[in-house]
Formats: sequence, structure tokens, C-alpha cells
Amino acid sequence: MNKINKIQIRGNVKILSTKEGKYVTKPKKKDLTTLFNYLNTRGIDIYPEILEETKEEIKYKYYEDNSFYSPTKDEDLIKTISSLHYKTTYYKDVSRRKYKDIYNTLIGNIDYLKEYYDNLIRTIDFKIYMSPSDYLLARNYTIINSNLIFIEKELNSWYNLVKDKTKEKVCIIHNNLKRENFIEGEKTILTGWDNYLVDTRILDIYKLYKKEYKSMDFTNLLKIYNEEYPLDNEETKLLQIMISMPRTIEQTNSEYDKIKEINSILDYIYRTNELIKTGVLKSS
Repeated sequence: MNKINKIQIRGNVKILSTKEGKYVTKPKKKDLTTLFNYLNTRGIDIYPEILEETKEEIKYKYYEDNSFYSPTKDEDLIKTISSLHYKTTYYKDVSRRKYKDIYNTLIGNIDYLKEYYDNLIRTIDFKIYMSPSDYLLARNYTIINSNLIFIEKELNSWYNLVKDKTKEKVCIIHNNLKRENFIEGEKTILTGWDNYLVDTRILDIYKLYKKEYKSMDFTNLLKIYNEEYPLDNEETKLLQIMISMPRTIEQTNSEYDKIKEINSILDYIYRTNELIKTGVLKSS
């Protein structure tokens, strides 16, 4: 057994350095060997090499990312993802009940958020003196409410497109996309496959957006994705709905933190609205 000289811990991942080189270990959640073998049959080689695995742990080869900054790395990532989605896409039977359940879940979220923000504004209206955070929320309530009205309209439009469908387009989705999981070195790979699913590709794009909307140019990236593997009308609408959904305000006793939290929510809404206005997600 190789003598371990150094151990780096990043969350549940351990990077172990030995005289012979580095490798990575992490708890095993899923059978990734079967997944990687399947990806290989589809001409996809963007996964790390598995060195050993047990029922509890999996050991990977360690891959070093390029030390220099690549201005096209985000574009390379989105092209890699579009290729993964395209090469693993197939259609499966689906009951109309599934689409109805998705609709009910999303409309329930919208109704909850409408009531949540409406109650906040009503409470603020009864106050004689508004705190800075109350004033910030009250001043921007219109954009939040308009956003929820837009989402509801798009959701009804989406449901009219899918309510009678009996086939569903699915593919392998990574389900944990973020910049740090994309490595371009001796080999281009995606790490962090533990949460992979067979589902709609919209989930991958949505989760990448939620994690990286501040740091990536999604107007450009979605344009590139659509050039590689165009989203259809129902997928576009569902993506718009999902990325536009605002969150609730995290409760804190600090007025400074509350202002920071509200500004974060508003910033997300404004950024997402600007993305949609570009037309890159325009439905036909």
C-alpha cells in the first residue's frame, strides 16, 4: 500500500498524496461504474477513472485543472453538457398525471409565494415607522409581484402544451453542475456524479444557473447550448418558470443581514428578468 504523505479534505472528498501520485476518495452513493460504462457506449468520456470501489467508498484518479485561466472554459462546459444531453436523450412513456402533478406543485409554490409576500407588505403597511429593510422590500414589491404573475402565466401556457402528452424526453443529467466540477487538464472531465439522474435536461441548466448566475454569462451560454442542442418550446417555458421563481426571505435579527438578504433576492430577480428579456429563452 502506498504511503500517504498528505490528506486534503473538501467536504466529503479526500485528496490523498502519495509518492506515486494523487488520488481521490469519497463515500459511495450510487453505482457509477454502470453509469460510466453506459456513457462510454454513447461516445462520452467525461468522467473520472475509477481505481477501486467498495460498498462504502469509491476511489478515483486525481485530475489537475489547468493552472492558467481559460476565457472559453464556461463555453466548453456548456458544450460538454449539451453533448451529454444530446447523446443520451430518449423518449419514454409518461402518464398525464405526472404533468398534472408538476403543475400542481408549481402553482402551489406560486400561490404560497404570493401570499407570503402579500402578508409581508400588509404587515409593513400597518407600521408607523418602516425599518430600512421594510422600506427596501416595499419599494420593490411591484417587481416581485409582477414576477410571480409572469411565472403563473408561463406555467399555464406550459401546461397547455404538455397536458395531453404521453411521451417524455429524458436523458442523463449530471444534477450537480458548477464551475468547480469541470476540469480541463490532461483530460476534460466532470466530477461529482453522485446525484446523477435520468430526467429532463432542464434540471441541469436550472441548477447550473442557480449556482453560477452571478459568475457566468448565461445569455451567451444559453445561446451556445441552443446552437448545439436546441430547447423545444415546452422545455424553454419550464426553464423560464423554474429560474424565475424567487425564494423567501431568510429570517435574521440583524437589520444589516436582512437588507443584504432582500438585496440578494432582488438582484436575482432583476438578473433573471434581464436574461429573459434578451430573448435567448424566447418561446415560439
